[in-house]
Amino acid sequence: MRNKILVALALFTACGAAHAQLKAPPDRTGLYVVGTLGVSQGNDRDASTARAENTLGSPLDAISVDGRRNNAGALIGYRFNEYFGIEGGYADLGRLSLQARVGSNNFTSRTKIRGPHAALVMFLQASDDTAVYGKFGGVWARTDYESSDGFRNDTNTFRSYWGLGLQVHFTPNLFGRLEYLRFNNLGSTFSGQAAFNHYNLGVGYLFK
Repeated sequence: MRNKILVALALFTACGAAHAQLKAPPDRTGLYVVGTLGVSQGNDRDASTARAENTLGSPLDAISVDGRRNNAGALIGYRFNEYFGIEGGYADLGRLSLQARVGSNNFTSRTKIRGPHAALVMFLQASDDTAVYGKFGGVWARTDYESSDGFRNDTNTFRSYWGLGLQVHFTPNLFGRLEYLRFNNLGSTFSGQAAFNHYNLGVGYLFK
């Protein structure tokens, strides 16, 4: 009898251990929001100097272009299952500032780019709390251009973008993100169309 009890206890313990090993991963599906802060860097070489040359004459004595900008954004998303989700939001996409000179005459221009964006997101769980993800989508970019000669122009364009990131859950609801985004051909005829690289940190909340 004693041996039968010991065997039963051993089987019970083994079954419990097997059940623990087969425990389902945490459910990360559902609605979530994310806020981001980061830095964008535009490709300075793609900035257009045509208007400066038309205003000051060619060749230009000096040219300075700054495509670096601190940015912020907010998005809302929904994760359907372990692998797929969608996101949409609004962000400051980048800026280009140009300064040019011929003799004592100066020319400056400033370009601001911002707009809503949406993407399909693909997740790959590395552990219960960590996932890598990729995204591909589109952005409806508004480009505001103004120059020191009083000229202004607003342009709306649709462009594609993609990104890669790492997502880590600190609690079942709270998570952090580290991501890289690539926006191609943002800008207008007057500013020049440049690629913008974004390096972002984000904090999100999953509604469960």
